[in-house]
Amino acid sequence: MKPFRLCKVYLSSQKYSLLGYVAIVLASTIISILTPYIIGDFLDTLISGADMGVILRFGIIFGGLSLLKIIKGYITAIMNTKMQIKMSYNLNRDTIKHIQGLSLSYINQKDSAYLSQRVGDDANSLISFCISILRNIITNTIMVIVPFVILLTMNWLIAVLMLGFVAVYMALYFAFKKPLYTAGFAHREALAKFFSKILEQLRYAKLIKLNSIQDKMIKRADDSFAHQRDTALHNQKINYFYNSADGIISTIAQISLFVIGGLHVLAGNFTIGMFTIFTSYFNMMLGACRYFFSLGGAYQRTMVAHDRIREILDQKPESQGEKLITNIEKIELQNVNFSYNGNAKKQTVTGINALFNKGYIYVITGPNGAGKSTLINLLLGMYIDEYKGSITYNGIDIRNINMVAARRDQLGFAEQEPQLINDTIRYNLSFGKSLNEKLSNLIDILNMNDFIAEHSLDYVLNEKTTNTSGGEKQKIAILKVLSKDPDVMVFDEPSSALEKGTVEKFMEYLHQIKKDKIIIIITHDEIIKAQCDINLKIDSTKPTGYISYSERH
Repeated sequence: MKPFRLCKVYLSSQKYSLLGYVAIVLASTIISILTPYIIGDFLDTLISGADMGVILRFGIIFGGLSLLKIIKGYITAIMNTKMQIKMSYNLNRDTIKHIQGLSLSYINQKDSAYLSQRVGDDANSLISFCISILRNIITNTIMVIVPFVILLTMNWLIAVLMLGFVAVYMALYFAFKKPLYTAGFAHREALAKFFSKILEQLRYAKLIKLNSIQDKMIKRADDSFAHQRDTALHNQKINYFYNSADGIISTIAQISLFVIGGLHVLAGNFTIGMFTIFTSYFNMMLGACRYFFSLGGAYQRTMVAHDRIREILDQKPESQGEKLITNIEKIELQNVNFSYNGNAKKQTVTGINALFNKGYIYVITGPNGAGKSTLINLLLGMYIDEYKGSITYNGIDIRNINMVAARRDQLGFAEQEPQLINDTIRYNLSFGKSLNEKLSNLIDILNMNDFIAEHSLDYVLNEKTTNTSGGEKQKIAILKVLSKDPDVMVFDEPSSALEKGTVEKFMEYLHQIKKDKIIIIITHDEIIKAQCDINLKIDSTKPTGYISYSERH
């Protein structure tokens, strides 16, 4: 089964727990198979004349078996929950980690709420299905074979008739196989998108209030709900017809049982106890057959989850070189071309040539939309498989460099609109590592003493960082880069967060450390421009190679 192939590594990680789980379930199955014989024997003994000792013995045996089933139920429920939670999380985590390794273009095309709902639900469905199969396939197979053999010895006609019902179940499954999958897939997709549209109402709360577009946004949710409702109804209809067919077959089978069994009782071929045993094993076998029939529907629903997870995992990860670099002396771009989503007609960067050497502060200027931020993203290896031309660090193509390690250790970037994590300021500066011993001096350079004194480094930024100002958020982003002290520092419009006096102290500090750094600043600020060593001006009106250089003397 495809779901098992996908979940194999997670099932293997819990193999001993699974073996113990299946062993307990098998023991319970044996008890279930023995129970009809015990009840049938008791009834016959009771009818033929039994004393109080027989009744007491039966009560003890039956009570003991019932107690064992209760204990088994508790143990297996706890084991099931532990295994499912662990394996579902691991599959969820690995899928998210895979998404993080995909191209930024792919991630930007997807809604995060949609992806979260999709991955979480599908991971749970897959693991739940695999565990239930391991539990139920073995037990229900036994409950088909053993009762069939017993029924065959008691009455061959009803046993053969049961095989006919099995054939009907198989034919119905193959008839409903495709509709079950198609309806289930459409409903899951619609549900994930609906969930995304609901979260949209809260994610853009400020935008909605500022523009008074509550009605427009709710209309988006209403439209998504209508589509989700229609797919849910269609999915329900298909599943109802499928399950109704099961009910019809089961009813016909039960009628056949009572007719044949009743005739045998009237003819004196069956005692009441034998009829009870006959009925119990017939229902046991019928229940197992119904399980396999319902399994067909569950499998198609699980295949929806499998295919949606598989579609993500089949996305090719970004190229990742193996070479580790310990320092960056220069970065060079030669004839670099790039367009978002591979649209060659809408080239964002065309024929770029640029050189960045250690020991200099570079400023990148140009009109909005000229490609400044795109140039930085390319330089940082964020679109490593999507550009043409050459980008090298120390003469080594970045496709041959482990850029994950490089961005972690040698590169630092402070965005104009920084993304901060719902955690402490301390964590946002260091991501769990030790803080720079010069942190106090860096805080002073950025004039953040009062802010840190009031809140402390353990101040928790909320989910949308609304409990601090936009200026302080950007200062935290700048402080993160300065504290990291990487070989390459990139700042996007830093002066929008800095007062004039802070800008002067900031630039003075950059000049103090530039000997061992490549420092790049995107800005429109004339004060910063005047203090940078080399100005790279992007002129998007020119078709190729549109960076011009000027040096400060």
